[in-house]
Amino acid sequence: MAVMQLGTAQYDKLFNEFILKGISVELYQNTTVYDRFNKNTENVFGKYVMQKLLTATPKSARPSSSSTYPTALQGTYDEFVTYMKRGMYASLQFDGLALACSKGEGAVRDLLTAETEGIMFYIANRLNKQYWGDGSGRLAQLNAASSNSTSVSIDSPIFGKDSNDYTVAHQYLEEGVPVDIYDTNGNLEAEEVIISAIADDADGTSTLTMASAVTASDDSWIFLHDTYAATEAAGTGTPMGLHGIIATANQTVGVTLLTTFQNINRINYGFAQAQAWNHGSVAITNKAILKAIQKCERYGTIDVIITNDIIWRNYYAMLEADKTMPSAKMYWGGTKGLSFFGGRSKEIAIIFDEDCPDNRFYFIDSSKIIVHSPNKTGLDWVPGDAGHVLTRVQGKDEVVANLVSYYNMVTNMPKAHGVIYNVKHAES
Repeated sequence: MAVMQLGTAQYDKLFNEFILKGISVELYQNTTVYDRFNKNTENVFGKYVMQKLLTATPKSARPSSSSTYPTALQGTYDEFVTYMKRGMYASLQFDGLALACSKGEGAVRDLLTAETEGIMFYIANRLNKQYWGDGSGRLAQLNAASSNSTSVSIDSPIFGKDSNDYTVAHQYLEEGVPVDIYDTNGNLEAEEVIISAIADDADGTSTLTMASAVTASDDSWIFLHDTYAATEAAGTGTPMGLHGIIATANQTVGVTLLTTFQNINRINYGFAQAQAWNHGSVAITNKAILKAIQKCERYGTIDVIITNDIIWRNYYAMLEADKTMPSAKMYWGGTKGLSFFGGRSKEIAIIFDEDCPDNRFYFIDSSKIIVHSPNKTGLDWVPGDAGHVLTRVQGKDEVVANLVSYYNMVTNMPKAHGVIYNVKHAES
């Protein structure tokens, strides 16, 4: 049979040269923000990365004496340690290899392609949601206590505002996925309970039907199973996302509020805070966008503005209704999308991502966002027996390959980014 013509080393070569390369293509095609930011592998040392933060106040840019030729103050910098986080685990299990491979020499490759295609779409979608998170791993919040019931009602401080075409409360949840529920003090209330069904209640809440009865408190948080971390530690928890970076407060890990953002207490240090504006529950305006760009570009160059799909459509409708605007192609939702003219980039793309937190416009200098990862693709195979990718399951006609992603998202200039929050939908 054809399978006997391949040794373990040949399997590894097939995975690394064909499958892994295909994974990178899938991630690029199916993840909005995955490939937008710079990847850095040079400063990653095992479980952590060393980075230097730009403060925009270099001491050496001014004199330090009154001599004829004043000398500059000695420049200083600080190094900060950011831990790598578990971005994604996946297990690819191949059954019935003998039967499949008996059908021809190309069957091994076809089998691997078929097994990976579906899971790659899921990985891409899950990573995209992580890239928008705040580093806590929280996916939803109970809006009522559940007492030994399979029905759980949820909302979210980010999603599910009301019934007027807002993002649904279960945006980050999926059917068939096991989750853990912790109360606001970090106590485990339900572990590895599977979501059987999800229903949008059309009032800003959603109802989850669980595979087993759940007893949990009001306001408890829902996490993917085994991703909760009570404290910041190497290799645990969920990687930082844009929502955590473009904020003015320190992040939360699990249910624990930390005193630092990437090892800096940004409550006490303004240079470590992103810029934020409360829009007062009114529809977005071009003046507000221009103001945000001008403020952020004191520290960087805004090259992209991101909002969610609903707000994007409403902004498009506003431009379409403004008869004073020229009938330029960027206002008609075509391939070029929406653009805003202003700032150093002159023309700034306004794109949408359905995973982007609702009621917000994010202003991003992509050169100041860095994704640190041990390898360039961000994904790698976990070495199995004798260091090989594929491991045969003892006593079965099965082999398993385990995929892992370690990364963390950081910024070296927080004030180069901004967010307008509390943006009201145009039709609400």
